[in-house]
Amino acid sequence: MKLPAQPNRSLMDGLACLQALTSCTGPIGSRELARVLRLEPTRVNRLLGTLASMGLAEQDENRKYRPGPGIHALAAQSLFGSGLVNRAIRYLPPLHKYGHVVALGVLWRDQTSYLYQVNPQRPTEQGLVQGLPFPAASSGIGLVLLAHQPEDAVRDLYNPAHPPPLPLSFDPPKLDGPQGLIARLRRIRKQGHALVETDLGRRTLAVPVGTANYAAVAFAGTFPDTEVPDLKAALQEAAANLAT
Repeated sequence: MKLPAQPNRSLMDGLACLQALTSCTGPIGSRELARVLRLEPTRVNRLLGTLASMGLAEQDENRKYRPGPGIHALAAQSLFGSGLVNRAIRYLPPLHKYGHVVALGVLWRDQTSYLYQVNPQRPTEQGLVQGLPFPAASSGIGLVLLAHQPEDAVRDLYNPAHPPPLPLSFDPPKLDGPQGLIARLRRIRKQGHALVETDLGRRTLAVPVGTANYAAVAFAGTFPDTEVPDLKAALQEAAANLAT
């Protein structure tokens, strides 16, 4: 989506700080965060102070910043207020009978975040909300959602004509050529699903949820090509229920 004619830069920078805080694996100093975001340190320090005053950030004993209790409340409200997680709890467990990891994820810019990720063989080790983001261009869920975006939007995301308000979270993929991202997305769009080969012979099969393509559901595991049609049909049925 293009920026409006008069974007609110303060709002964009504040959200950039907040997003960076929630993506860090530990507390981060204001100067280090300024380097990550390519922003002026005094501005970042002021924005972090404002977020802390609102409870969206907090400082530890070393005066480094981390997400505050307010951001956790917002996350819970958004997850359960949307109804998507409630529907996932209802409609995704039947997929566990296939013996593969079942995942539900969303796309934001160049990253995939998982709202549901359960391995039926180790249910106590994995569950709702797998927090850290994953590169969308390497994720079945990310790829099937990128495939339903305009190609110009994908190009502008990974190779913007102007510096973006938020830096990319991951190194950009190769866009052009037979094995480039654009060609892969065209194939995914045509076949209606993403099938991604990962490490140790594992694969991910993903389909989008609904016509708005705001989320996707996937199987991850080891399965042959002959099982793909049946697995895809099961995912599509679950996706239709999640979209209601």
